[in-house]
Amino acid sequence: MRLLALVLLVVLGLLVPGVAWGGPQVRCTLDDPRLAEASGLVVADDGGYEVVNDSGNPSTVYRLDDSCAVVGEIGVPDQGRDVEDLARGADGTLWPADIGDNDRKRRTVAVLRVSPSGEETVTRLTYPDGAHDAESLLMPGDDRPVIVTKDLGGISGVYVAESPVGDGGTVALRRAGEVVVPGEAITSLGAGAYTGGAISADGRVVALRTYADAWLYPAPGGTATADDVVAALRAAPVRVPLPDEVQGEALAFAPDGTLLSTGETPEDGPPAPLHAVSGAAGSVSAAPPAASPAASERAGLPEPLASIGVVLAVAAGVFAVVAVVAVVRRRRG
Repeated sequence: MRLLALVLLVVLGLLVPGVAWGGPQVRCTLDDPRLAEASGLVVADDGGYEVVNDSGNPSTVYRLDDSCAVVGEIGVPDQGRDVEDLARGADGTLWPADIGDNDRKRRTVAVLRVSPSGEETVTRLTYPDGAHDAESLLMPGDDRPVIVTKDLGGISGVYVAESPVGDGGTVALRRAGEVVVPGEAITSLGAGAYTGGAISADGRVVALRTYADAWLYPAPGGTATADDVVAALRAAPVRVPLPDEVQGEALAFAPDGTLLSTGETPEDGPPAPLHAVSGAAGSVSAAPPAASPAASERAGLPEPLASIGVVLAVAAGVFAVVAVVAVVRRRRG
């Protein structure tokens, strides 16, 4: 089934809807060394940004102004092991996601809740099928996080908390399905692993990103619940290329629907840019309909396509290996 899915990703590449935006514009750069491993991004009420770092860095939320200058810090008492994403509630609650696990050895991962007053709680999460590395958190209105794993092959697991988080304790996750990197993008270096997620301010667009692209999924009914988010991820996404991000891991929406992205600063490289794609969320509903790769995978493929897929899957595997080597040579995040 996974082989057939990889075939379908390539064969249906031209059927994946796209929107002809101008290229992402650079708003500012994360040139403060404290932001060198930025992994999560949200937009603050004052129009600035809030950022977290991964790879064992202190679980500090850095406040940035609209020029990306650090203007404040929020210290998180309980230090996460590998905070890979950040979400923000409508009331200003921050949700750092301590879900990274490069070696896949952690017995639990965690979501931290930081209230607007600074009070903090930690909720541990347990997978039903062993350890997973993940960098994408989607936080719906019912506070049941949806976590998408980071798998270089282009097919990642979608896990949902069985109950709301934020009060501490331990909550079980359940596997709710898979999400795939659509179309021909599977053959691009760094494009097969999900590294961040976000939900638009109005709840009508769910977004995931890879090192190369953002994928925007329509959620016309909103995302009041985790089940709404899972349903959105079954739709056909719109592709937004994100160039010039060597290790892009952070994704967010501004209130007006602008898509924002940034990532880590490569060692001895230039500061990571913060990109903006104006009107991205509003353009999703205007994209032409297309078959969902995930839904098509369940329906199966004709035998001739399966034969072609052997060659294409091997090529995809080569790119995945190259991606692993590239990531290992950079800082692990």
